[in-house]
Amino acid sequence: MIKLVLADDHRLMQDGLKSRLEREDNLNILACVGTGNEAFESTLALKPDVLLLDINMPNLNGIEVLEKLSGSKSDTAVIMLSMHDSRDYVVRSVKAGAKGYVLKDVGSEELVMAINQVAQGRSYLCPQASDRLLEQINDVPDQPRDDNLSKRECDVLKAIVSGACNREIADTLHISVRTVETHRLRIKKKLGATSTAMLVKLALDKGLVH
Repeated sequence: MIKLVLADDHRLMQDGLKSRLEREDNLNILACVGTGNEAFESTLALKPDVLLLDINMPNLNGIEVLEKLSGSKSDTAVIMLSMHDSRDYVVRSVKAGAKGYVLKDVGSEELVMAINQVAQGRSYLCPQASDRLLEQINDVPDQPRDDNLSKRECDVLKAIVSGACNREIADTLHISVRTVETHRLRIKKKLGATSTAMLVKLALDKGLVH
């Protein structure tokens, strides 16, 4: 059995991960936590084989947690689970001791594969993270952020601007709530928004919706 601790400050993401990973016969989830301090303390106390760690966490961010764990000589392998594929986050995570880096929009099968691989003492980087690491090694300049939205992302954005909640958007577009959340994260990243209010303002300013 691979013992896991899940650390993410979004309860919905926590619940979704827990529900999916519990279906794997060889995975045992010891705890789900929502702050950086809880992630650090739970890892030291429970000694999981793998810690799934979000970067954006209250108290301590994921990279700070990772650095503290490295300093404590923890044997737990850490997989950074993030919406960010920027070179800075990937490189800092790897330098701080992360054994894996996976984006939140990957399929669940890839995440399970990453957990199993890291638990066996190997490393796993999703393709986007691998690209960022290679860019750093080859000193390739960061690419400008792509503001182009797909048709489905435009549909989701229009619904967000209209004030619809994730469940309403999912029902209207006949997709899952989890898929809506993934689109929302991608849209925020593409537009450089850090909140829904900022996302709405940018969408109107850019003329993406009327």
